[in-house]
Amino acid sequence: MTFLVERLVELRRHLDHLQALRPRVADARALASDLSLHNDVLFSLLTVAQVVIDVAGELSARAGHRFEDYTTAVRNLAWFDDFPPELVEALARLPGFRNVLVHEYVGIDYELVLQALDRLAPVEEFLQIVRKRIAEK
Repeated sequence: MTFLVERLVELRRHLDHLQALRPRVADARALASDLSLHNDVLFSLLTVAQVVIDVAGELSARAGHRFEDYTTAVRNLAWFDDFPPELVEALARLPGFRNVLVHEYVGIDYELVLQALDRLAPVEEFLQIVRKRIAEK
């Protein structure tokens, strides 16, 4: 499998996993009190964010668009006609969220995690657009 295909398979896997976990996350207390659930959700959210970053970076590099950080890699999606500006703006929040998950895990705001669980539609749209790009090549 190619780099992009492998990443999309992993993205689909973690999006499906988060969808399956969502009913178990009634509120922030559920994440705070159940370490297994906490770890499941946070790891899958981290993976989703990182895959979007990796794929955006790969698309940027292939098109010759430079980037020096994760946010710029994602914002570079705006260079491609098939990524709507609203989608790029929504996805551009992922690098910051990824950094929170990686660096602020001790004092993480579980309300932000709940919001992230309920705002995965842009990632689904991203997945479909990249799949279509791959199929057309």
